Amino acid sequence: MIEESSLQQPAQAPVGAQRAVHHPDTMPARNRCYPAFPDTTPLAAHMETLNDTLFLWINGAAPSAAALLLGRFLANDLIYLFPLYLALNWLRADTAGREALLQAAVSAAIAMLLSWAISKAWFHPRPFVVGLGHLHMHHAPTASFPSNHLSFVWAVCAGLALHPARRTAALILALIGLPIAWARIYMGVHFPLDMAGAMLTALAAAGIGLPLRGTLVPALRRCIEPAYRLIFAWPIRLGWARA
Repeated sequence: MIEESSLQQPAQAPVGAQRAVHHPDTMPARNRCYPAFPDTTPLAAHMETLNDTLFLWINGAAPSAAALLLGRFLANDLIYLFPLYLALNWLRADTAGREALLQAAVSAAIAMLLSWAISKAWFHPRPFVVGLGHLHMHHAPTASFPSNHLSFVWAVCAGLALHPARRTAALILALIGLPIAWARIYMGVHFPLDMAGAMLTALAAAGIGLPLRGTLVPALRRCIEPAYRLIFAWPIRLGWARA
C-alpha cells in the first residue's frame, strides 16, 4: 500500500504492485480536474468521481497471465497497425489515395503537437501516481490527459474520414482503437476520460488539418513520390507497387 505522503512523489510504481485502491468517495484530495471543469466547481468533483469509478471498474485487479499478455499487446503493440496501414496502402494507392493517407499522417502529427501542448499547459497525473488501482506495465509518470496513443490512432482515422473513399477504412480502424483504449485503462496507465480527451484532440487535429488538404498535402505527395519511386523501383517494375 502507498502511504499518503508518497502520493505527492511523481515516481513510477513497481509493475504488478498492489496499489492503494480507494473508493472514489474516500479519495484524498489530489488537486486534479479536467480543463473544462474548474476545480472549484461541484461538477469538477463529480467528473473526477465518475472518472475514478470507471477506472476502478475497468482496471485489472487480479488478472491472469494470459490477460496481462493480451493487455500488454493491445496497450503497446497494436498501435503499430496504423502506420503499417498507411505505409502498405501507399504502395497500391493512386494520387487521391496517397493524399488521403498523407492527410491522415498530417492529422496525426497535429494531434501529437496538441497532446504535447495540453500536457505542458495542464498536468493531470496518471492513476498509479495518485495511488489508484493496479499498475501492470512500466510507464513513466508523465501527464495522463489526453492519451497520446489514442490521440494518434483516432487522428489517423479522422484524417482518413475526410476522404469519402477511405471512410469505411477509417471506421474500422477507429473501432480497432477501442481495445487499445480499454487495455491502457486495464493495465493502469490511463483514466477513461483521457480517452475522451484523445477523441476530442483527434477531431480538433483533423479540423486543423482540413485546410491543408489542397496545399500542404499535395506538396508532400510531390516531394515524397520521387524518392519512393527510386527506392521501390524494382517492386514497381515487377508490378508489385504503383509508381
